[in-house]
Amino acid sequence: SSSFIWVIKHTADDYKTGGAYGERPPLPLHPSLTPAIDDFLDRWRPALVNEVENPSSPYLFLQPRTGNPMTPNSLYQIVSRCCYKYKQKKTNPHLLRDMIVTHVRKNADYSASEKELEALALFMGHSIRMQRESYDRRTLGQKVEP
Repeated sequence: SSSFIWVIKHTADDYKTGGAYGERPPLPLHPSLTPAIDDFLDRWRPALVNEVENPSSPYLFLQPRTGNPMTPNSLYQIVSRCCYKYKQKKTNPHLLRDMIVTHVRKNADYSASEKELEALALFMGHSIRMQRESYDRRTLGQKVEP
């Protein structure tokens, strides 16, 4: 068993609110994801990379026809199609952000601490205030429940 894990790293230029919040801290992925990522990189990603023009692209997900990094629009389309295929409901990446915040804030089995909510806001690239005002989709009744 390897002690190696994958980490997501974003610079301020990688996301919309980067100018306000700067570089995000590294986000270590759970070790159970390492074998699947390694398998993807070894078996499937080489078919996407143009070895002549871009032999060592730092991007994990590439466009199949060009080997270029996925564009925001291509990622939006993939997420939307996959969500619809899985749940037969129209969803997009922004709605997934709402769902994550709402789930974390209303999960009866686990109460997230203020520190955990701050970390979630930081990794999502916004403030805890923005998290409460824009992403939390709980009803008023759910917000005041003990």
